[in-house]
Amino acid sequence: MLLRKSFRTLAGFGKRIEYWIIGRMLKEGLDVYLPLVDDDAVDALIRRPNGTIALVQIKARSQNVRSGDAGLFAGITHPKERKDY
Repeated sequence: MLLRKSFRTLAGFGKRIEYWIIGRMLKEGLDVYLPLVDDDAVDALIRRPNGTIALVQIKARSQNVRSGDAGLFAGITHPKERKDY
């Protein structure tokens, strides 16, 4: 019998991957800043060596995802192209 992981375990997958990626960026010596609120589709800000900022959105998908597991997210519109996104 195949045991199914809980929705809570599956739902936390994306956040765990975000922190894993951020940890890798820190190990590479990047200046990484995390916003307290993710209401503008930005998971991290990276300060480049020349002083400019890169806005980063991290996406991940588990191999265990099934139809119906997806969370419902508010539709955030981005009417203008963001230069450093």
